Amino acid sequence: MNEIEIEAALASLRTLYARVETLRHLEYVDLLLPGQHKHYEQILEDAYAALAQVETALDKLGQELEYQHQRLGEVVAQDHEEE
Repeated sequence: MNEIEIEAALASLRTLYARVETLRHLEYVDLLLPGQHKHYEQILEDAYAALAQVETALDKLGQELEYQHQRLGEVVAQDHEEE
């Protein structure tokens, strides 16, 4: 991951935390106020979009970790065989 991708993933994670915190403070009666239902739906949509971006970044990072583990693990295994 390059620096731009890392910053984007961190921004998505911050957005996700912020949206969940907003939802945590909403009460049932808040949704009964005019226009609040749309506001709630937008917060929820933003949270799920941010979650998807975080999951994508984590999947990519996990794949990179597995690749590096395999790549370097082969060298370590070969070194142990030579001993």
